[in-house]
Amino acid sequence: MSEQPAGWYPDPYAALPGTERWWDGGQWLAQTREAPQHQAAGHAPAAPAWAERSEPRPSGYAGAEAPRTADGGVRASWSARLGAWLIDLVPFVVLSLVLLGAFGYFDLMSRAVDGDESAMAEAEAMLAPGSGFGTGLTLAILVAHLLYNVGFHVATGQTPGKRLVGIRVRMVDEDRRPTPRAALVRWIVQQGGPQLLTAIPGVGLIASVFTIVDHLFPLWDKEGQAIHDKAARTLVVRAR
Repeated sequence: MSEQPAGWYPDPYAALPGTERWWDGGQWLAQTREAPQHQAAGHAPAAPAWAERSEPRPSGYAGAEAPRTADGGVRASWSARLGAWLIDLVPFVVLSLVLLGAFGYFDLMSRAVDGDESAMAEAEAMLAPGSGFGTGLTLAILVAHLLYNVGFHVATGQTPGKRLVGIRVRMVDEDRRPTPRAALVRWIVQQGGPQLLTAIPGVGLIASVFTIVDHLFPLWDKEGQAIHDKAARTLVVRAR
C-alpha cells in the first residue's frame, strides 16, 4: 500500500470490521476511528486534526521521537509503567493493614509500646518466616493480586493504575486485550513466581534480583518489553 495517498482506510489490525486507521502515505499510525456509516462517493478522507495543522504531530506518531510498535502504537514510557505499578500497590497495602488489624497485630504493638515485652515477642512471632499467620497473609495477598491483575488485564487491558496514567497492555501480534493465558503467564513471571520463590531458603535473593531486573528491562530492551511481557507476548502502550 506504499503508493496509496494519505487517508482513513479499513484497519488491517482490527479484530472486527468497522474500524478505520490513518495511513500517512508511508505507514500505518496509531490513530483510529469508527468507520462512518455513510460516506459520499469521491469525498476525500478527512485527516486527523493534528495532520491538518503545521504544528508537530502528537508524540509517538510519524516524525516524533516516542518509540512506536510495528503497527504504529505508541509504547508506554518506563516512568508511566512505574507510576502504574506504584498506584496498583495501594489496594494491597490497605488489605495488608486491614488483615493485620483484624488479627490483633496493632493491639500487640500498642501493648509493646507501653512496655509489654511479651506482646512484642508475640507480634514478632506473628510475622516470623514460616509462621502460620505470616504464610496465610502472604497467600491471601498473592491470591488477591492474581485476581486483580489477571482480571483487569483480561477484561479491559488496564489495571486501575494503568488507567490513571493512560497506558494499557495488548498482545504483540494484534492490538487486542491479553488472552487469559497471556495475562496469567504475565502475572506468574512478574509476581507470582518470584513471590513464592522468596520463601525458599537460598533462592529468595535470586528471586528478588530477578524482580528488579524484570522491572528495569524495558529501559534497554529494543521493544520496550519487560521479561514478563516477553514470556506472555504482550506490549504496554499508551491508551487511546
